[in-house]
Amino acid sequence: MKIDVATFQTVWLITFLCSALITTALSRMFAQVGAFRFWAVGFYLLATATACFALHKIWPSDLLLLATATLALQSRILIWTGTRDLFGESAPWRAGLVVTAVFCVLYGSVLAWNAPLAVRAGLLALFFAPCRAATLYEVYRRRRPQLGPARMLVAVGSGIATLNAIVPLVLVLLDRSNMTLLYGNPRTTSALYAVVFAGDLLLTIGLIVLALHHLIVERDMLATLDRGALERLAESREMRGLRESRSPHCDALGHDTPAQCQSLPGPV
Repeated sequence: MKIDVATFQTVWLITFLCSALITTALSRMFAQVGAFRFWAVGFYLLATATACFALHKIWPSDLLLLATATLALQSRILIWTGTRDLFGESAPWRAGLVVTAVFCVLYGSVLAWNAPLAVRAGLLALFFAPCRAATLYEVYRRRRPQLGPARMLVAVGSGIATLNAIVPLVLVLLDRSNMTLLYGNPRTTSALYAVVFAGDLLLTIGLIVLALHHLIVERDMLATLDRGALERLAESREMRGLRESRSPHCDALGHDTPAQCQSLPGPV
């Protein structure tokens, strides 16, 4: 199936905007889940990167290409950061900003000096592939059977996204006539862009389902702990009541307890 550039970019932009709006709404509904906020910002950045790339078709400028690549990289880092935050790990978003700044300087220099396409594609693969693979690693190393289906969706989507980051470099090294894949021309590369779109869509759906499923599992665990604590409290109260009902009225030597001893009236 062949689609033109405008149609593909419109679908891509709408998908990321919808994902950003959904995760924003979920971040307000479940304020305790910080991952939704990271993912929402990441999807907004992806939508902005798509808009910059579409604008580049109308107004060819290296600044738009630089903005597209930089925003896309930062969005991938935020997606990885949100995944770590979901599982209770530290969220190194400040380090992600540093990495993005370094990439922006390097990629801007490559564009300014009109470096060969192999250098440009290699720089993209060097920065994008590890960031996308990091999300796959974070999900894959979690041995939690109750998160199986959602975990599988994220793993498949992250795997496709990781491979997509290497495809432009491979095509440059093998056949320069297929460089339309690097710039994004769905009229001649519709099959590849269908795979790219499917990977990002699976990743988006998987992340949302994973977070909701993880939230449900944690609530079930907390509910189980609460029920156990209430049951133990009831048992302790019952045992205390039994001990009080069976407490003797005399001490061990047979003397009356102070409650039973009363002074006799008058002199003894």
